[in-house]
Amino acid sequence: MKKLVFIFLMIISFSASAQVFINRVGNSNMPKFVIENGKTFIYHKVGGKIELGFTFDQVPLIYDNADGRSRAKMTVSTTDKVAKRTFVITYTLHRQTQKYGAGIEYTVDFHDKRPTKFLNEYFNAN
Repeated sequence: MKKLVFIFLMIISFSASAQVFINRVGNSNMPKFVIENGKTFIYHKVGGKIELGFTFDQVPLIYDNADGRSRAKMTVSTTDKVAKRTFVITYTLHRQTQKYGAGIEYTVDFHDKRPTKFLNEYFNAN
C-alpha cells in the first residue's frame, strides 16, 4: 500500500510542477528537456539559441520502484519529410538523495539514403 501511495504522489508531483533536466555536456545540440503538466518538451540548439524542438502529450511512467530508486520510461516517435525520429526518455529518482538522473536515446531514421543516426544524451535535474 505504501508503494502505491508513493507512486501516486510521484505522478502528482510531476503533473503539478515542472521538472527540468539539463544536459551534462554543455555544448550538446539537445541542451535540456522539461516534464510539465502531463507534457514533455525537448529543446534543441539552433544557430546557438535554445529553441523548443518537440512537444509530446505524455510523460515517462514509473515501471520499476526497487532498490531505493524509481525508474520511469517513455518511447515516442515523430515523422516529418526528412526522417522518423524516435525518443526513448528515461529517468531515475534516487530516493535516498532525492536526485534525478535522466537519458534520451535518440534515433533518426532518414527517408533518403543517409545512414540511421543514433545518439545518447545524459541529463541531471536542475
